Amino acid sequence: MIRVAFLLVPFFLEAIIRIGVFHTIGLSVFRSSTLAMSIGILCILVNQGFVRREQIIKSPEEKEEIVWVAHVFFGLAIFCFVFFGVVVLLQALIEKGNISGIEPIKYTFDTIILVGAFIPVRLSFWAQKSFNLRAVL
Repeated sequence: MIRVAFLLVPFFLEAIIRIGVFHTIGLSVFRSSTLAMSIGILCILVNQGFVRREQIIKSPEEKEEIVWVAHVFFGLAIFCFVFFGVVVLLQALIEKGNISGIEPIKYTFDTIILVGAFIPVRLSFWAQKSFNLRAVL
């Protein structure tokens, strides 16, 4: 759990700084791009924990399950990194200012990331508990 929380520090630190500067709490202080990158790195680390664990497992059934879960986390990492790129691109286009109608699209992506980040975090807790990855992660 400590490693999961450690990976989310940049997201919360950025939010604390933005709350201190803007003196407001809202969706604008939480950057979904930072959260997407943090969750993507978390998924890669969990994936690598499974890859290392797979090498020491003898049972074919357990090895197959570990490989499947490792692929799920790798797919989630790719998904998070793509969302990071899309959100950064949309923010850059908004800041450039000559394209209209992008704000609702970015808001949708922000909401998906902020709400959907719960899934990989919860899955990582499940993986640590189910496969005893505490020492590996």
